[in-house]
Amino acid sequence: MYGCGTKKIVTNSIVKDNSLISKNDSIRIVERNKKIVDSLRQKITQSNTGDKAFDDAVNKAVSDILSKLNTSKSSGDNSYSLYYDDKLKELVASMNIGATENTKIINNKAIHTKEIITDTKEIPVKFIPQYVLAASIFGGCCAIALISFLVYRIYRIFTPKVPNLS
Repeated sequence: MYGCGTKKIVTNSIVKDNSLISKNDSIRIVERNKKIVDSLRQKITQSNTGDKAFDDAVNKAVSDILSKLNTSKSSGDNSYSLYYDDKLKELVASMNIGATENTKIINNKAIHTKEIITDTKEIPVKFIPQYVLAASIFGGCCAIALISFLVYRIYRIFTPKVPNLS
């Protein structure tokens, strides 16, 4: 019964795999500022020393110098100007600043690691085919029958014969 059997190998396996799962997420923050229109007026004080001729000469010289100050610049939505108003005796500055927009992007990145472990084991299992098992059982039954027959014959040989009295 043991001689005809073969060993069947059964494999028990566990898989090992490493993988990364990454998730990207970003937040966009936009800051918008409104347009700014601003002006500044500075009163120019007149000279007052008590000497009328000196005060007139100083005031006229200051007025001539400031009236030559006439500057303006424009770039896109932004502009400024600076001039002297002789009638009101004021230095005037005006500014226009266009709307601005600031964009900030915050990136969030999350990485998750997934690990699967693989392990393979080979387990030998005794395997007997069906026809070999049937032949073994039949041969065993025949062996038992043969032994029984031989015991019976030996018993008959060594048993004394009793005469028949009838």
